[in-house]
Amino acid sequence: MIDERASVQRVSLVTIAREWTRIGCIGFGGPPTHITLLRRLCVEQRQWIEERDFEDGIAAANLLPGPASTQLAIYCAWRLRRTAGALVGGVCFIVPGLVLILALSVLFLDRHAPSWALGQRLVPARSSRQSR
Repeated sequence: MIDERASVQRVSLVTIAREWTRIGCIGFGGPPTHITLLRRLCVEQRQWIEERDFEDGIAAANLLPGPASTQLAIYCAWRLRRTAGALVGGVCFIVPGLVLILALSVLFLDRHAPSWALGQRLVPARSSRQSR
């Protein structure tokens, strides 16, 4: 069994920031992809977290409302550096996708904005009964 205090100290916040940002950027495919990338990083390659603890994290994340892969990413970062790790890991996991969605929204709405997005009032179509 790994001493938890040792695992908390051996992973730097910079490493967490770099790896969680990478997963947030390349994790196309949603939660199944994120969970696979987190397992590969934390359990298989770096062996920061034991398989059983990772599976317990998945089970706990699935019981909570909200996005399970985001909760699992925060849990894994918390296991490595407690509160500071959870904050850094959560922000670095969420922000790349958020920035991409906002950028694509601005790009799309700039050229093809629907009338409601421009603040124009929608006028309902007149029914045949009203036109009599």
